[in-house]
Amino acid sequence: MKPCDDFSRYYDELLEGVYECLDRSVLNAYYAMGTTGGGFRTWWRRLHGSDQGLTDGALRDMAGTFARRLRAYCSSHTIPWLEMEAGERKHQVAETYLPKDPAFKGLFLVLSAKAPAPVWQVHRNAAGQITELARPERWPHVKHYYFHIIDPQWGHITIRMSGHPPFGAQVILNGHEWIERSARRRQWTVSKETNCFIEGTDYERINRLGAACFDSQLHSRLHNLCRRWIYSTCLCFALTLEEQRRSQFEYSFSCFQLELSRKFLFRRPVDLDEVYQKLLDRTRQSLDVKQLKTIFGFKHRPHRVLKRRRTWPEMAKEIKAPQYDLTVFKIRWGPVLLKIYDKGQRVLRVEVTVQHAGQLRCGKGLPQLSAIVKRMRQILLDFLAAVQAAHVSFLDRNAFEQWAQPVQRGQRRLAGIDLNKARNRHVVDAVLGLATHPEGFTVGQLAQAVRERTGWTGQQYSARKASYDLAKLQGKKLAVKVPHSRRYRCHSPGIRVMCAYLILREKVIKPLLAGIIRPNGRPPKNLHPLDRHYVNLRVELHETFKILGIAA
Repeated sequence: MKPCDDFSRYYDELLEGVYECLDRSVLNAYYAMGTTGGGFRTWWRRLHGSDQGLTDGALRDMAGTFARRLRAYCSSHTIPWLEMEAGERKHQVAETYLPKDPAFKGLFLVLSAKAPAPVWQVHRNAAGQITELARPERWPHVKHYYFHIIDPQWGHITIRMSGHPPFGAQVILNGHEWIERSARRRQWTVSKETNCFIEGTDYERINRLGAACFDSQLHSRLHNLCRRWIYSTCLCFALTLEEQRRSQFEYSFSCFQLELSRKFLFRRPVDLDEVYQKLLDRTRQSLDVKQLKTIFGFKHRPHRVLKRRRTWPEMAKEIKAPQYDLTVFKIRWGPVLLKIYDKGQRVLRVEVTVQHAGQLRCGKGLPQLSAIVKRMRQILLDFLAAVQAAHVSFLDRNAFEQWAQPVQRGQRRLAGIDLNKARNRHVVDAVLGLATHPEGFTVGQLAQAVRERTGWTGQQYSARKASYDLAKLQGKKLAVKVPHSRRYRCHSPGIRVMCAYLILREKVIKPLLAGIIRPNGRPPKNLHPLDRHYVNLRVELHETFKILGIAA
């Protein structure tokens, strides 16, 4: 399999395989006519013949009927029913009830909990006429029911449905379940930990299955999945099949939350540990990582590959509990969350999560799912390119001298970028911090980022000054304008050069000068290899400064 991103191309010799697929996905299911007062009233008339009985009490009675029918069905079919409290991890609870029979399909667990939901309120005048049908701005907490279902193709799916009409719902699924079941039907060897395939899996074959996430038939498969269960297994407790047909109740589906990930399987655990820790150390400051969370395990990462003769189920059991340090690299840009973390012993996982798919401006209806996934894939590739450029940075010969030279943009002659000036350094730092933004950054965002780093006011550093500084960066090919927009972005060559400057200043010049000026204290018991190089450089610089006559 040929690598298709900067990161995998650079580390191709260390990688055993790469695959990507659609992970956890949440689809909204809604009755379109029930979203407006007039449409809801029309549906009620279809169901009951008139709206004389449309009252708040009648709507509550429908919610009560839903609950009684569902509880009676679970009791008669010995399906577990659990009442959940706020904050409980419902999916983890459901995993303990997963059927042991691999041929099982259907409903196996129902959870009940309260959550906010839109509820219609009916207002009538003294004559009993409806004057207003509205939903409160603050949604009340009402009962929701979580139907945990085993689908033959998609595995474990969850349908969350409100008990109040118009019975809004969400369908929660995971693309790894579909890939695993497809692979096992083909009798391929797979080893899976939670929602990630780990060592022992044929990544090339899995990647071919994951490519189905990008075809034009994905939304059709998901549409059929939703229709297969939501009417006959969930809505039937609120409206019988005859009532559904009579009132013409039919759900529409849209994308709400989507997660796309790419996994890199390294040949040796030590290679993963070395690459990932260096990546964190070199990019944390330059890319402005807001959250860096480390979950401390009990051991260091294994230094040998596990024996291939061991059966994969045993292997999966051994690595369920984390026995090594787990570090999560996390960047959030509005509704888009970008993460990198290690999974298992040899897997590095890079993922992009969209909290509200409509904000990607690709549409949010289910037919637009392929366009949304392709946009997410491009965001993931851009993120990998930015991280790789910051991780492997370099300086061309005379780069700083060329930056300081004036630049000509059209009829304008602009000053160069003198990194001895604090303002230019803050601008470069701010641009690097905005480099991973999926849509690019605006002049206003650059000005705000500079002010956050310096504490300057809007008068001290305005958007006009940021525009001037950005024009200088454009002249040096360090930033480019996004076509047909007012946004800018940095490409990999510019990120590499700016990160090289940042590393040179923060990791070389400042530590060396600080070590020379400060008196030598007691050395630590265990020196890092990088600290040993610092010590040797300081000794040589100290002798050099003595010869030059500037040693203090």
